[in-house]
Amino acid sequence: MSDPHGTSSATHDPGHGVAAHADAGHGPEDGHAGEVLGPIDIVMWGVGLLGVSLGLLVALCTAFAVGVL
Repeated sequence: MSDPHGTSSATHDPGHGVAAHADAGHGPEDGHAGEVLGPIDIVMWGVGLLGVSLGLLVALCTAFAVGVL
């Protein structure tokens, strides 16, 4: 069976593996531990919660309309 995507080991370049990226300084210990998170955006969290609550309201109204509840 042939590989239509050309991802067999014969065509794969071994220089693009995880070890190659770690050697190039792109590993998980890249220095993100000292970053400080910004303030919580209360307005956006409120809008998100409003969207979730409106979605639940629509689901509840739909359940009443079809006679499930």
